[in-house]
Amino acid sequence: MTRRLSIFSIAVIAIIMLSGTSLAFAKEESIIKFNKDIEISKEMAVDDVVAVGGNITISGRVKNSAVAVGGSIFLKPGSFVGGEVVVVGGSLVKDEGSEIAGKVTHVDMPNFLPSINTFMKGGWITLWAAVGILALVGFLGLAILLSALIPEHMGTVVNALEKSFANMLLWGIFWTILIVPIAVLLAISIIGIILIPLEILLAALAFIIGYIAAAVYIGKNILLSFKKIPPPFVDVIVGIIILFLASLVPVIGPVIKLIFAVAGFGAVMKTRFGTVK
Repeated sequence: MTRRLSIFSIAVIAIIMLSGTSLAFAKEESIIKFNKDIEISKEMAVDDVVAVGGNITISGRVKNSAVAVGGSIFLKPGSFVGGEVVVVGGSLVKDEGSEIAGKVTHVDMPNFLPSINTFMKGGWITLWAAVGILALVGFLGLAILLSALIPEHMGTVVNALEKSFANMLLWGIFWTILIVPIAVLLAISIIGIILIPLEILLAALAFIIGYIAAAVYIGKNILLSFKKIPPPFVDVIVGIIILFLASLVPVIGPVIKLIFAVAGFGAVMKTRFGTVK
């Protein structure tokens, strides 16, 4: 029952993300918000703070990490961040008297969103590029959300990929082939017909979680090749961006992206959504 509720919760969050509705999530002493700004006042002390599509203003204390995707981080005098500070597509404004104990990671994404005049001049190519970038930013937010909500489950799926990528790829191909036959079998009965949408939803969720896990797998190995321990969420950000850039390469790019997506899907199914190690 608990697993079903967890899957249902993820489905609701995914639908909210895709619809563009603002979402706020707080668990224990961590704060995660979407399409909203976050303000940590002088009296506040939190473990982690993450904003996607919003700015973070810190006047108090953040014990661990501060992450902003598509927004900026403002550190006011007397503020303190005990871990890493990660800014993607925004800026870091650090006032005098503020302190960062960990590393600062800044991924600059300037001028990725063209104006209306640029649309008119560039035509469909510019429109396609802008839509692609918007999809990238949105998926980055979803990836960070899932990594924050179910870190143990994501870790189990990533570990399965690290243990045997080829084996997980075979499992992914196997379960992908079974999607249609299972739907056909369900269509035999009235109850089965009702369950077909649930099967499609679970398959879509498995592909999304698997794709994100594959991105973590890529980002983690790239950062470790530079002998750097990946800061929180940076591995998934690096992996998502690399897969996005790979899809831009004609023919071979989408094939590579599909291979990692199917392998991630296989790892999700093999570990039962990361619940079985």
